[in-house]
Amino acid sequence: MEETNIEELLTEIYNATYDDVLRYVSSKCRNYNDIGDLLQNIYLNFYRALKSKREIKDPKKYLIVIARNEIYKHYGILKIAQNYIPVFSTYDEENFNKFQNDLKTESNYDEILLCKDIWNYLKQKDMLTLKIFLLYFRNDLKIKDIGKKLNISESTVKNRLYRTMDKINNEFNI
Repeated sequence: MEETNIEELLTEIYNATYDDVLRYVSSKCRNYNDIGDLLQNIYLNFYRALKSKREIKDPKKYLIVIARNEIYKHYGILKIAQNYIPVFSTYDEENFNKFQNDLKTESNYDEILLCKDIWNYLKQKDMLTLKIFLLYFRNDLKIKDIGKKLNISESTVKNRLYRTMDKINNEFNI
């Protein structure tokens, strides 16, 4: 790929993904002043990946992975601990609980994004498949009960459920 084509592609992807990447970085940042540096590093690493001719199927997901790595490198677990746990007092319950909750939030954010992507994927499927998924996962119904409720055979329920789950696994690299 020529240099100008890479730069045009980068500009196009930057314009399409900037708001989402900014939102992700902002939600993870401990200091507002770090956001600009982190965004610069994220898009620089993305540019390097494009230049090395790496195949990137979903630029937004790829950028979020780069963002997660950059944030981890920038803050690291020790820096997070220093912000919340006093050096001389390990009994400060409130700060320790806040630290624990922040770690849970950070690990759950990627899962939340993935769930939203999967939900949007399912909404694009036909109504029957969506109903099967809702009844199976949200209402915790058994395959036999879903078949009765929707007036379809158990094999149809299994087919739709397992084929769509396979497609989701392949689509989202789960």
